[in-house]
Amino acid sequence: MQKIISSPAIRRIVWVVGLIAVAGIAWNYLGRSAGPQVTYETAKVDKGVVEKAVSSSGSVSALITVDVGSQISGQISELYADFNSQVKKGDLLAVIDPQTYKSRVQSAEADLAVARAVVGTSEASLRKAATTLAQAERDYKRQQTLAQQQLIAASAAEDSRKSMELAQGDLDIARAQLTNATASVRTRQAALDQARIDLSRTQITSPIDGVVIKRAIDRGQTVAASLQAPVLFSIAQDLSRIQIEAKVDEADIGAIKPEDAASFTVDAFPDQSFQGRVVQVRLAATMVQNVVTYSVMVQAANPRQMLLPGMTANVRIVTDRRENVLRVSNDAARFQPAGAAKLGPAAAAGAGPAGPGAGGPGGGFAAQNAAMVAALGLTKEQQAKLDEGRKQLFAQIRAQATQGGGLAAGAVGPPGGFGDQQAQAMRARMENLMSSVLTPEQLQKWQAQRRAGGVRERPGTLYRLSGGTPKAVTVRLGLADDRYTELLGSDLKEGDEVITRSRTEVKK
Repeated sequence: MQKIISSPAIRRIVWVVGLIAVAGIAWNYLGRSAGPQVTYETAKVDKGVVEKAVSSSGSVSALITVDVGSQISGQISELYADFNSQVKKGDLLAVIDPQTYKSRVQSAEADLAVARAVVGTSEASLRKAATTLAQAERDYKRQQTLAQQQLIAASAAEDSRKSMELAQGDLDIARAQLTNATASVRTRQAALDQARIDLSRTQITSPIDGVVIKRAIDRGQTVAASLQAPVLFSIAQDLSRIQIEAKVDEADIGAIKPEDAASFTVDAFPDQSFQGRVVQVRLAATMVQNVVTYSVMVQAANPRQMLLPGMTANVRIVTDRRENVLRVSNDAARFQPAGAAKLGPAAAAGAGPAGPGAGGPGGGFAAQNAAMVAALGLTKEQQAKLDEGRKQLFAQIRAQATQGGGLAAGAVGPPGGFGDQQAQAMRARMENLMSSVLTPEQLQKWQAQRRAGGVRERPGTLYRLSGGTPKAVTVRLGLADDRYTELLGSDLKEGDEVITRSRTEVKK
């Protein structure tokens, strides 16, 4: 036996087997120690608030701010109000030197007195002309009687008639002069009234109760009011309530409506949040460098008057809110393991091809489609048209995404890894499809549901660990904010853990 083992051939075989065993052990050890190791971070599904908001900024201002100006020119002789002065309606703020305007009043009063004297003279002339006319009429009657009796010549009667007609003309002239004098009195009275108004305007008074937030003049300064009234003071009516004019991009304005809750902060109090509400969405748009924005007016209480006009407010307008709902981290909603980055939600979850006429993916998308059909009361013909249109739409999108590397060629359903431009294009195509199939009433109802959040669900895929490897779970996702996404339907429940991110480490 010893001789057999000691033979050279046997010893070589033993050595070879030993080397193979050692190499296997070394390879197993080195492969485990030097190869990549994937670890996963998870987060729990919990219940809480999901709040969608639009962020903007604007300037704090009083609800009503009145600019007090001057309609006349002159030098400021007295100043009774300063910055932060509390004023009441009718309080005297400043006085423009009234001497010039007093002189104009006196001149107008003198002109009025002259006009009234002219009226008196005209009235006397009218009475004289009336008396002369009456005497001429009596003389004409006597002369006419005598002429008929042939006691006087006919020419004497004609002279008497002529005198009567001249007296009548003098009376008409006197009446016209009296009318002119009376009109002149009214003109002089109007000039006097205007002079008195200008004199009263030398006293600058407050039109409202409030506080002076701006003073643009000093004593001795000359005010020149020519084409427009210069602003002397700005008065804020009530600083216990303020408003903010927030500029909102056109992409977000559709989600904002009056009575939406809003919160904002100011740089003066960075750790304090103030609450308000939307009171108006103004229709007039503003375009700056091809960027269209709309003004959203937010009002808030300011009982301690901490907020001052002109402060810059960073506004957050809540457009939708869900309380006590299942939610997952946004990282979990975006996570895709290696090898699934190019798959849509349905494909990554292992969904098979849709059946004939389904027109789209199964799972959450099918449930969403069924809910829409029931809500809009679609006919079978409309359903068939929508299914066919969606099938063609998804085919186009898959073809584009496959060329750009955004979707696997065999994936089914709308892509899950699209960017903003692709998603916007998909929404526009879907809008055109719905417009071509739905009746005007159904289309209006569908659009109202979209604005109100009635059709909000979307399919998605989450992953949880099963035996140390990710396992896809098909879900329906709803409202999303900066941190969380609402979980509408799935097999997941509160406390379950889902993968948020993965790390690959190579140990040497």
